[in-house]
Amino acid sequence: MKPSLYAERLTKTCAGSELAFPDKTYRGRLEAVRRSMAEADLDTLLVTHSCDLNYLTGFDTICFDIYACLILPREGQPVLHTMTVEIPAAVNTTWVEDCVFVDWYQPGGVGEQLAALIRSRGLAKGTIGVQPGRQGLGAGAYASLVDGLSNATLADQTDLVSRLRMIKSDEEIECLRRAAGITSAGIDGSLAAIRTGVTDNDVCRAGFDAMLSAGSDFLSIQPIVTSGSRTGGFHQTHRRNGIVAGDLVFMEYGGCFKRYTAPLMRCASLSEPDAEVRTVETAVLACVQTLLDGIRPGRIFHDVAMEAQNAHKAVDDLAYFLGAYGYTVGVGFPPTWADTIGFISQGAEEVFQPGMVFHLPIGMRVPGRYGVSLSETVLVTQDGCEPLASHPRMIHVIDGLSVSL
Repeated sequence: MKPSLYAERLTKTCAGSELAFPDKTYRGRLEAVRRSMAEADLDTLLVTHSCDLNYLTGFDTICFDIYACLILPREGQPVLHTMTVEIPAAVNTTWVEDCVFVDWYQPGGVGEQLAALIRSRGLAKGTIGVQPGRQGLGAGAYASLVDGLSNATLADQTDLVSRLRMIKSDEEIECLRRAAGITSAGIDGSLAAIRTGVTDNDVCRAGFDAMLSAGSDFLSIQPIVTSGSRTGGFHQTHRRNGIVAGDLVFMEYGGCFKRYTAPLMRCASLSEPDAEVRTVETAVLACVQTLLDGIRPGRIFHDVAMEAQNAHKAVDDLAYFLGAYGYTVGVGFPPTWADTIGFISQGAEEVFQPGMVFHLPIGMRVPGRYGVSLSETVLVTQDGCEPLASHPRMIHVIDGLSVSL
């Protein structure tokens, strides 16, 4: 069966059957993007970033690194250009009717094929926005666009759609609340599994199972679990290490609902932590609370970051902090749930607005010994901010009876 016939038959039975939101939601988002295109004097926008594609069309695939591009003219119908292996994703999860597919096992020439498609639709003119600062548009494809669209001007519009995504609608906020509940279920599942003699793999498995049972989609970041001295690092996870009395156990989970993720970091301790660990915990909690008290519409990211910086000064000589007090989250695909566009940090002049959602990844790491990390995902409201999860923010002390393995 030819790809065109497969797509045709699938369309007759499944077109739009897995859209995450009503059609009018996507149409509204599209019109907002077109208003921004007009402000930027763009004739066409090439959307290749997976999160932006999902936001505008619903496009949802496990193969986030496979090429896909939405050709969006300022007027007229958009075109979705992707690989034949993504025919089900294009047909089932989007509302786009004009889809053009290329052989998935011949990815090298997609740039030339994209340029030819743009020319065939009469769009190879004026100013065309591209997204070179995000995954999706490789260097080779970009070079082919430069060569193949010589009558047009290519303009970097990497963040045009992302900036619109920073303000969440009521529908999106509901998804994030659902995701926060899934994340909390994962943390609770892992806490119930922590005992002397189990491994970090066991703890991670329990959390993963709990999130899947609570209804999670496939995750943007796999569950992160470390124990003992490894809690003093970051961006590492389970490695078959046994958990013993006195160990801290670190968990960072992000349950996902309709591609929206609400991350949470929590810690547990097998036996009562010593005074030094409690001192670090106090600093972490003070920093989180300072952020919760300081985030409100109209304030500048930098000012809130400087207030949070003062909250943990007592342990700055002992422990390491990464420096960013928050980053925006929303739609996410592997390898990250972070939007990587809005950071609560020194020098950030962005202003908080209602509808923004941030993960506040507050962790203090004592190198080679331990770390205490307690985070929240928060929604900026009309007069402040609101944590989306209701999970207790503390080191959970566990009287861990041993288990036989």
